[in-house]
Amino acid sequence: MRDEIERLIGTRIDDLVKLELALYFQQNPSFVDRIEGVARRVGRDQRVVELALRALAECGLLERFELGSGKYVLYSYTRDPDLRVLMDCLSSAYHENPTERVEIVKRLMGLAR
Repeated sequence: MRDEIERLIGTRIDDLVKLELALYFQQNPSFVDRIEGVARRVGRDQRVVELALRALAECGLLERFELGSGKYVLYSYTRDPDLRVLMDCLSSAYHENPTERVEIVKRLMGLAR
């Protein structure tokens, strides 16, 4: 696994839900939605998605916006060009290289290193 992907997995993405969400936003960079909408699109429990979205926003991979005096919370993909390049590398490794995909999943599940 490439060093930049290892750093990303080691510091910003530390479980399979965060990986799934980060890749979803990377593949849909103009997507903006509330927690409920994201959970529905990826078919996961809303509370699990909420925790993962918060963590991804805290580490900069997603952006969090509040509207209506905080009544509505929206998430979108980072605008940071360096993080976008890093996510593109992760996406390529995950989707185009079965061996790297296995290594990424093993690492997130605590089965590697």
